[in-house]
Amino acid sequence: MIPRDSRKPIRGGKWLRTALPRLRNHLNALLLGILLPAGAFAQSAEPVQLWSYHNFPPFVTDLTAEQGLTFDLAAELTRRSAGKFVFEVTVLPRFRLNEFLSQDLPGLVPWVNPIWFADRDQTRYLWSRQIMQDRNSVISPAGSPVDYSGPESLDGMVLAAVQGHRYSGVQDLIEQGRVTRTDLRSEKSLVQFVAAGRGSVAILATSALDYYLQDADLQEQLAVSRRPHATYHRHIMTQKDLPHVHAFVESVMDELMQSGAWQDTLQEYGARSQADLPQ
Repeated sequence: MIPRDSRKPIRGGKWLRTALPRLRNHLNALLLGILLPAGAFAQSAEPVQLWSYHNFPPFVTDLTAEQGLTFDLAAELTRRSAGKFVFEVTVLPRFRLNEFLSQDLPGLVPWVNPIWFADRDQTRYLWSRQIMQDRNSVISPAGSPVDYSGPESLDGMVLAAVQGHRYSGVQDLIEQGRVTRTDLRSEKSLVQFVAAGRGSVAILATSALDYYLQDADLQEQLAVSRRPHATYHRHIMTQKDLPHVHAFVESVMDELMQSGAWQDTLQEYGARSQADLPQ
């Protein structure tokens, strides 16, 4: 039997009552520390600008809803980076893109070719492997069809062109004054301009033309030359101050291009992948 004088409150009881709140605070802090890395990881993802002047199908099918191949590409690259990068799409006119590039702003440009940026030797920018094959169709009014056989066959004509775009081979004729260039804002404007008979000829991506020719009236108003202006490969172009982003894109591009999900996406837009390119 414990002596009556020994039945005193245990000092530890008071310490426990005062320590419990502090212990709970420590546990909460520890729990927060465990949870924070996930949030901090997401916040530390590097934003990467993906600029595109291809504001037409299949690259952009609905700008407001952010739908089209460009948005799908950005989402897929972001997902594959596992939190390292967030690719943010900005759709802008070519002349504005030219300004960004001249100011050496950091960013990537998908669906382009070195020739279009005066970089045939691929020394001004960093270039990915080929990611798509496309071609440029030559269209003219149905009442005065143009049988395109090369740049010289456009001599004396009025070329409807997208502002800021360069057209391989034809650019020399424009500078010599042998072809008159009329600048418009978009590929859709080119089709409408030529269909109305206001321009002799226009050059635009076949993938875009196919989309616009779903309009039966335009089909009757336009002639499409059998021979394309050019057949070319599309790449992703990166500013030189983003070598780490370029390296990441190159590291995932093979797997991305060969994935079943990406192949399904391309088929949905009627685009062709690297697997369809002639060897």
